[in-house]
This record gives sequence, structure tokens and C-alpha cells, in this order.
Amino acid sequence: KKRESKSFSSYTSSIQKGLYSYVAGENESNIKSYSKVRTQYSYLLTSLVDKYGSKEGAIRDIGLLFAMLPPVYQPIEQLLKLDKGVITQTGSNKGSKLDNFTPNFQEDFTLLLPNKYQIQYNDVEKSYTITPKINLFEIGISEEPGVTAISTTFGPLSSKPLLRERSLSLDIYALLGISGGAGCALTHTLVVPLDVVKTRMQTNPGEYNGVFDGAATITKEEGIGALLLGTQATIVGYLWYGISVYPSYAFFKRFIASSLLSPAFAVAHANDVALIAGALASVIASLGLTPLEACRIRAVAQPEIYRDAGLIGTSQIIASENDQLGWKTLYAGLPSLMIRQVIFGSVKFLAFERASEAIFSIHPEFREATATALGVSLVAGGISGALSSVVSQPADSVLTYVAKNSGGNLSVFDGASKMIREEGVKSLFNGLGSRCVWAGCIIAGQFLLYDVFRAFFGITGEDLNQALTLTLDLNN
Repeated sequence: KKRESKSFSSYTSSIQKGLYSYVAGENESNIKSYSKVRTQYSYLLTSLVDKYGSKEGAIRDIGLLFAMLPPVYQPIEQLLKLDKGVITQTGSNKGSKLDNFTPNFQEDFTLLLPNKYQIQYNDVEKSYTITPKINLFEIGISEEPGVTAISTTFGPLSSKPLLRERSLSLDIYALLGISGGAGCALTHTLVVPLDVVKTRMQTNPGEYNGVFDGAATITKEEGIGALLLGTQATIVGYLWYGISVYPSYAFFKRFIASSLLSPAFAVAHANDVALIAGALASVIASLGLTPLEACRIRAVAQPEIYRDAGLIGTSQIIASENDQLGWKTLYAGLPSLMIRQVIFGSVKFLAFERASEAIFSIHPEFREATATALGVSLVAGGISGALSSVVSQPADSVLTYVAKNSGGNLSVFDGASKMIREEGVKSLFNGLGSRCVWAGCIIAGQFLLYDVFRAFFGITGEDLNQALTLTLDLNN
């Protein structure tokens, strides 16, 4: 309900701004001339009557609308021409059937005044008023920190127009993919050592006492180069991940909200839309990431076999392990990885967007400067990564177990069952601490660099969103 109220508030702002532009015409100074404003409202009244006057109750509703104008702005001559019998007809809106006035109209934003309210000409003031009298009030409020609004008799009025996500062109999607690919590849490359320790803690539970002990032990026993195992697979895999997941999320979010759902339903269920879009984008990303992740895990878990084989050699060795499956062996971990990525990806995007909104609502001035806006992306990304890693950790542990032990013959559910039977339920959360640190760093870096590259390519908020603009064309 709160989200609907906010959208209605912004919608009324768009209407107000459109009316202001219409009344002002080509010269904003016209707004100071009572006669010019009355002339414009006269044209508007005539147009509304011509277009909607044949509908039952519409004349009465139109009359009420113009009677709310200050007397100096009312198009009196046109109002006097309205049929007095038609003015008293039953209103066209369901609110007309009510017995009592609805305070602030918060229960239903589509209501109009009940039938007992009519317009009446005041001979003394030479203007129209509404009877029974209505208290038309305006009280300044704050929708959220930094966004002012006005509470009126008929609901809230925001200072900002209604925005919606713009349909994107192919070149914008391509730039989003390049930005995502560059951001993901760079950030994952920077944390390869941490990823190596995380994977070792999952494949060799109990061998290391934390992240730092794991890094020190691996370096001491295998050399500093061991902390860079699987780098090739990491770069290629997450280059693909970024290229696919970010534009896919933008596409599915817009497609679901604009093509599959009504605008009102999409607004009321914005969180659900974000979760579904993130999940669908993650499915696409998983198709290319799965074989590369399998190669990375083998290189980290069994360096004595795969260290010198390289990415292509490792993939060939894995594909040759099962003659019947062949290259399909590389997709043995697809169900587990897809489950992990769907959970992680959907929560990641939703948590990032809500964390960003929360920070900007407290410090709206952060939007004004590029440095502070990027700082918000960094912090929100860290929160998003840590939260996503917690909810997807069991699937990540099963993925690692299946990739290491399956040879293409172990399903995700059989792998999970066998893993719990042999190592206990706690094995599903092996390496959780290191993964939270890893995911917090990686996702913070992803969103930061994603925004940096978007800014570099000149993709601004105006490219991604559009404001509702009311244009009054009285010729049509």
C-alpha cells in the first residue's frame, strides 16, 4: 500500500507539471496573468466536455474539477453554459455511489466525490463552489528524506514526477554487458587467492583454521603460485557471467513489469519482479559458467593433476572421464550451480537495490556527487554479497562436492545426500565465513565497477528511466 501511495503521489506530480506547462504555454510569464490562465482552462473545459460529456455523470465530475480552482482561474462563462440538469446526474466513478466523503482518499486512489456533492454558483463571489463545503487543505510532508510532498484533501502530491524503467535498445544492452563483464572479470581476478582458500576449505574440511591459516598453509606447502590456481577459468567464466547476467536482469525486469503484469500489480510486487528477473538472468549465466567453474574447482582442488593442463587441457581431461557423456561431463554440476546462482543472483540484485534505496533515503545528497554515489554502490554491494552468500551456501558446498567427486555420475540430490551422510549437515556450511568475506568483496567490486563502466560509456539515469509527462493536445 505504501508503494502504491508513493506511485500515486508521483503520478499526480506528473499531472500537475503537465497542467502547469499547458497553462503557461510558450511563455512562463503567462502564469501570472489571470485572464490568460482562465483562457487556457476554458479551452481545457471545452475539450473535456466535447470528449467525455456523453458519458453518464461525466459533466458533473468535470464541473466539480473546475470548481476546485481558485475563483480568479475559473472559466466562468463555460461553466455557466453547462446543463444544470446534467450537472446533478449520478457521477461516473464508483466513488460517486458512496454516502460519505472519504478522508484523503487513501483507501482507494480512484474514488471521486459522492453524489451529494454538487457545484453551485455563488452570485456574490461570481464563482462556483462545491456544496456541501469541502476543506481543501495542503500540508507539507516528507515522503522520504530528501523528497518533499504535499498531503492534500484528495491524496498525496510528490515533488517528483512518476518514473518508470525505459525500454532499452540493443546498443544499451550491449554496453551493460560489456560493463558487467569487465566489472565481474576484474573483481573475481583480484580475489582469486581468497577463492582458492574458500574452495580448499570446502574440499578439505577441517584442514585449515580459518581463511588466514588456509592462505598461509597453502603458500608454505605449495608456494605463492598456488594462490592463483584456476585464474584462467575464473577470468573467462566471470567475463561470461557479467556479459550475460547484467543485461539479462535489466531485460527480464522490464519485460515482466511491462508485458506480463499490469502497471499497478508490478508496482505492488516490485520485490517479486526483481527476484524473478534475477533468477532468470542467473539461469542464462549458469549455462556458460558451469563448465568453467568445474575446471576451476579441479585446478584448485587437485593441482598435481591440472596445474599444468591449462583451461583447455583441464576441460579435455574432464570430458574424457566418461566416454558415454563426453563433454556433458563438464555439466555434472549444472543443477547445483544453477540452484546456487538462482538463489544468489535473485537475492543479490534485490538486496542491492533495496540497500541502495535505504542509504539514499537517509542521505539523498549522496546522489548528487559521482564519488558518493559510487560509494553507495560499494557499500550496498557488500551488503548484497554477504546476504546472498548466506542463503546460497548449501548449494555452493554441494556444487564443490559434486564437481570434485562425481565424474559425471552423481546428481545434485544424490551428492547432497552422500555429503550429509559422510560429513554431516554442518558440511553444507563449510567455508561460510570465508565465502561471506569473498562474496561481500566481490559483489561490492562488481557493482562499483559496473557503475564506473556505465558512467564511462555515458549510460545515465535518463537512459534507463523515463518520467511520465502529461501533454495536452486539445486538437485531438
